[in-house]
Amino acid sequence: MTGLDCYRTYLAMKQHFTNPKFDFFQYDGKVKASEKKYQERTDFYFFETMARKLSDQEVKEYLLAGFIASDDPTKVWIGDIKRSGKDWWLAWQKQRQSEHYLVNQDLDGLVQYMEEEGYTFVDLFEAVGHPPLLKYFIKRRLALDTLIIMDMVLGFMKDWDKKLHDPLWETLSFKVRKYRPFLSINKTKYIKLMKEKFL
Repeated sequence: MTGLDCYRTYLAMKQHFTNPKFDFFQYDGKVKASEKKYQERTDFYFFETMARKLSDQEVKEYLLAGFIASDDPTKVWIGDIKRSGKDWWLAWQKQRQSEHYLVNQDLDGLVQYMEEEGYTFVDLFEAVGHPPLLKYFIKRRLALDTLIIMDMVLGFMKDWDKKLHDPLWETLSFKVRKYRPFLSINKTKYIKLMKEKFL
């Protein structure tokens, strides 16, 4: 991958996380960009260095981590990624490598929260105002990946999309929809884990 390719991947990732109709995978992670304009950019050397040091997959993960780390990925710009990208990428890698363990820990915390608050499992998803599970996530007590994995298994976000019409949920829902295709999980393993925790 060249520096220009890294830049095009960044543009595609930016489009993916800002434009509801753009799909990173449909366009193979690339968009058009002029070489002349690319070379005139002040961040030209950032992309060139990235191309030299990282594999193609690592470039995608590095950029993805930058968009996922933000509460509102539509507001991420390259300066954010230049400044904090490596830290975000390392944290994202750690999350992915320890995912089953971290989801297990998150679910243990959620079970304790249910006991403390007197919620049943069904109560967690009731969308009268913000559901308890969403409130728990907003308090940063549940990882985004865990929330998405729970939805991949249980499918509750479609109901939330119908019932919740506030900017906080709409921003989070958009981020989840855009991040979900990047996650690949063993659904059977997580179904088993959730049955162990909640039944």
